[in-house]
Amino acid sequence: MDNPWLYDERSQVGTDYADASRVSQYDAGMQRLRDVSREVEIAAQALSLSPSATVWEIGCGTGELAIGIAGKCRHVYATDVSPAMILVARHKASERGIANVTYEEGGFLTGYTPPEPVQGAVSQLTLHHLPDLWKLTALRRVARHLSPNGRFYLRDVIYPSGVPDYDAYFAGLIAAVRSAAGDELAEATVAHIREEYSTFAWVIEEMLKQSGFTVVDKLTERFTTAYTCVRAGR
Repeated sequence: MDNPWLYDERSQVGTDYADASRVSQYDAGMQRLRDVSREVEIAAQALSLSPSATVWEIGCGTGELAIGIAGKCRHVYATDVSPAMILVARHKASERGIANVTYEEGGFLTGYTPPEPVQGAVSQLTLHHLPDLWKLTALRRVARHLSPNGRFYLRDVIYPSGVPDYDAYFAGLIAAVRSAAGDELAEATVAHIREEYSTFAWVIEEMLKQSGFTVVDKLTERFTTAYTCVRAGR
C-alpha cells in the first residue's frame, strides 16, 4: 500500500454490510422506508441531469437510486464498498433490463472510479462512515472526478450547528424516530449516534468549501441534510 495510514473504508462501522443476509434485511427495510421515486426526482433536479450526462454514485447500496437516475442520463457509474451490495444491485439492474449502469466495488477513498470526468456525483447516507479527516479527503476526491462546473448532491445525517444541549437534541431526535418509525429504527438511531461518524453542519460546509465546492442549495428534513454543490470551473 502506498499510504499505509489510509483509512480502510471496507471495515464497516455499525452494521456489517459484507454479510449477505444483512444486506437482504437492509434492502427489505429500505423498500418500506424509502420513497425512491421522490429521491430520484430530487437528485436528478439537483444534478441538472441531461440525456448526455454521466453520473457517479458513491455508496449505491442495493442500487435503487442508480437504476432510477439511469433513465435520465447517458450512464451511471455506481460504487459501494460492500461486494454483497453490488451483487444485489447488479441482479436488480439485470432483472429490470437496465444496461447503462456500471456497478463496481469502490468507495470514497479507494476502488473503482469513473474512467471519465462526470457531470454529476451523488452520495446519500454514506459519508458518515468516514471520520472527519477522511471526509475531507473523500470530498476532494469527488471534486477531482467532476468536470468543471459539475454538480454534487450530498445527503447525510448532519447535526445542526449551535445546539446548546446535544443530549437534549439527541433525546428528542430518538423520540421522534420512535414515534414515526418504531423501536427498531429508534435503536438503530441510538447506535448511529454512538458509533458512527456523523458530524456538524459547520464542519461539512467548511469541508465542501475547502474541496472547491460552492453550496447552491441546502435542504434539512428531520435528521438529514442535503447539499447541492457546484464544483468551481477550472
